[in-house]
Amino acid sequence: MNKLSTKSALSRRNKEKKEKITTVSSRRNTTTGTSPIPIRLSPNDKANIDIWLNELSDLAGKRISLAKLIRGLVHIKNKINNDKLLDAIKDSS
Repeated sequence: MNKLSTKSALSRRNKEKKEKITTVSSRRNTTTGTSPIPIRLSPNDKANIDIWLNELSDLAGKRISLAKLIRGLVHIKNKINNDKLLDAIKDSS
């Protein structure tokens, strides 16, 4: 028996890397089953967070979003003094 000498469409598709024509990014797979958390803030708090995000973006040299800020805070949660954090929460209320 002779082996097939032609390539299948699937093998050609896997070997050939075509550049995307569209600028639409592909959909990312979510790794967690959690839904987004809405945050209700006063206009003053929103403005203060926007100022903080702009300062962080300038320092980082790239855009820092609110989600990235929250992820960063969650990442350093063990280094934060809980008593000072609770005092700051009481003062802001």
